[in-house]
Amino acid sequence: MKAFGYEKNGGSEVFQEYDVPVPEITSNQVLIRTQAFNLNNFEALQRAGKFKPTDHRIIPGRDVAGIAEQVGSDVKGIKIGDRVVAHGHHSYAEYAMGDDTNTVTIPDSVSFAQAAGIVTPGLAGYKGVHLFGNVQPGQTVVVKGASGGVGSIAAQVALSIGAKVIGVGSSRNEEYVKSLGITDYVAYDQQDPAKALANTADVVIDAALNGIGSENDAEIVKNGGIIASVADGDPDTDKDVHFNHIHPTQQITDLQALKAMIELMAQGKLSIKIAKQLPFTLAGVVKGHQILESKHDGRVIVAK
Repeated sequence: MKAFGYEKNGGSEVFQEYDVPVPEITSNQVLIRTQAFNLNNFEALQRAGKFKPTDHRIIPGRDVAGIAEQVGSDVKGIKIGDRVVAHGHHSYAEYAMGDDTNTVTIPDSVSFAQAAGIVTPGLAGYKGVHLFGNVQPGQTVVVKGASGGVGSIAAQVALSIGAKVIGVGSSRNEEYVKSLGITDYVAYDQQDPAKALANTADVVIDAALNGIGSENDAEIVKNGGIIASVADGDPDTDKDVHFNHIHPTQQITDLQALKAMIELMAQGKLSIKIAKQLPFTLAGVVKGHQILESKHDGRVIVAK
């Protein structure tokens, strides 16, 4: 099968196209004939050697949507031919693997590109709302970075459970965020969110890039409120504030989160912005990684 990977660290030009064997699945896995995969910033950092030097061939990727080609004997609820999405393994390839703990079916109304695009940012956004933010109906939730992958999903998920959502982001993204059903918006380049939203939020979901501006989260949250943030430093405040760092966890399982998000997508209550959809070719992958390393709005998808 065709696969895209690399054997040394560097820029996007290190990617190569390989002919490799189709993966062999175990009894709790699904072999997925890839139709679309999502590119994540982690994969660009991994390729560049930011974590550790590469000393072997790597076929990267987690977020994949496609057709179930083989289904392990212990997998329940998925059959051959089903449309599926997974937080899987080695998705930059014609065939990828998903486990029964991270693979769910998708209806015809949800495209492969949308399904693949929602996986990594969606898991963070969904768990940010339901676990780390413990958002309840009727609460006021301020979402910083509301136009980004994690933030836009968090905003929509919070809205779906009956919270009042206020988005924070740049003025150029206001129209997009409001198109998601978020009627209240504060543009940080036009006013100071800490002053405009002082003591407003029961919950602050801070999904701004790398937690930039997280020092004013404590000014926005009410006394006794919760800050759930992609940043990992507690804010300096005299308030009684609960701070939770949004991180990978199975307290809410990937399976639960993916099922819930796909259901919201099918209901028209959740979407993800796709910046660029690229062809399923080496050139498409290379271009995708170039886009990841430049300023872009939305997910970068490689699709057939």
